[in-house]
Amino acid sequence: MAALGLAGRTPRRRRSLTKQGKRRAAPDRVRRQFTAVAPNLLWCGDLTEITTDEGKLYLSTVSDLYYRRLLGYAMSAHHDADLTTASLSMAAATRSGTTDGIVEFYKRP
Repeated sequence: MAALGLAGRTPRRRRSLTKQGKRRAAPDRVRRQFTAVAPNLLWCGDLTEITTDEGKLYLSTVSDLYYRRLLGYAMSAHHDADLTTASLSMAAATRSGTTDGIVEFYKRP
């Protein structure tokens, strides 16, 4: 490669989206048991960063772990609480309009 004037490229270090603070971690109410015995008892969410030609796009999803189906989603140019709230609102609208008694889990970074 040196004879051709080529050089390898060092990969950049990936940065986390979440800043590690001094707060205690939230309690794990799911206890790593990702199976539900009935519908609408356990919902799981995920936040994903998608890189596009126009910039970054963030996708928030909510799934019911009993049916293993997508209940709600939201997309935004910003990674904030409004994005998560929008996906939860869509999920609640598809399931009786309320989230009372439902355990919601978002994976930790």
